[in-house]
Amino acid sequence: GDFDTEGLREGDEVILDPTQKVIVARLPKRKSKAAVEDDFNTVGWEQVGGQTHVIEEVRKVIEYPILHADILKSMEYKMPKGFLFYGPPGCGKTLIGKAILSDIIEKLKQDQGDEELEGRFIHVKGPEILNMWLGESERKVREIFQKARDYKEKGKFPFIFIDEAESVLGTRQAWRGHNISNTLVPMFCAEMDGIQSVRDMVVILATNRPDLIDPAILRPGRIDKKIKVGRPNRDDCESILKVYLKPNLPLESSLEETTGPFLDALFSRTPEQEALVLTLRSGEFKKLYWKDFISGAILEGIVSRAKERAIERAIKGEPLALKVDDLTEALKVEFRDNSVLPADSNMEDWLQLLDFDPKHVARVRRPDESNKATQKTITRSII
Repeated sequence: GDFDTEGLREGDEVILDPTQKVIVARLPKRKSKAAVEDDFNTVGWEQVGGQTHVIEEVRKVIEYPILHADILKSMEYKMPKGFLFYGPPGCGKTLIGKAILSDIIEKLKQDQGDEELEGRFIHVKGPEILNMWLGESERKVREIFQKARDYKEKGKFPFIFIDEAESVLGTRQAWRGHNISNTLVPMFCAEMDGIQSVRDMVVILATNRPDLIDPAILRPGRIDKKIKVGRPNRDDCESILKVYLKPNLPLESSLEETTGPFLDALFSRTPEQEALVLTLRSGEFKKLYWKDFISGAILEGIVSRAKERAIERAIKGEPLALKVDDLTEALKVEFRDNSVLPADSNMEDWLQLLDFDPKHVARVRRPDESNKATQKTITRSII
């Protein structure tokens, strides 16, 4: 009849005639909430702050196969397909993903002389893929990869970035509590097997719990490189603070004089900074301090609190200036907030994020802030 089949693709939804054999119309594509396509604002490495060794490794394993393919081919080097970024929340996994795409696009523009070249960052929030209706989650996975292939055909460079990957590509343990069976793992594996190399599209999985991702996903040939994005050390924290305390901000003292005492307070090991005490099954005690829970996201929150203090003073008529005390007081408030330190019900997950195997921990206690002298504790046994 009059139906135009041009552009019809596998997975498109159509209306059939009464015989169920003839397509009479194609339904408009339903927008999937799972894939959130950013407008792709360029992110420079200077916006990441810290993570120097991680950035170096990421550039090596992702950029080299794309920008220096001929050299790798001459060495018969197997091109990677996918990558895993793992580590605690708030430490920059998504930001690093956006920065590496920005870097690749800029270098490809120079190499190819194509100023019109664009990158597309397909940001997928893992839990939003899940759907109890039969076949719906699988359809969303197909859509995500098809979107990337469409961009590639249009001359754009696609990145697929899947956050909380364990929620959709998990082991049976990770799927406990979900009222649906996990058929997404074989679907994802089939899509990954259809990718020739990282030059087709870049696939990055991000997770706080790599141990909960199905081993079939993480085997070589699918997710070839695994990169840990850990908590920032003191130098990293200093770099991150410089991202949020820009030169144009009114500071009472110099940047170094402002951040130095704050970092001293953050990385000190005084009773005030004590957060948790672990009793290992070996009988050894391990104390954890505020610094052991720090992340770039927490530092951003601390700076925001400090700015609020400076703004409040200025509204009352004092000179507008951010002081050292603003940062140190914001630090105390941030860590006294229950959202930073782990809840007792979630202790096992937190031990994993702190690089402790729960099987080796007999007990966790939290010093009671109301009475440090008597060391009242909240005790949690790890089974």
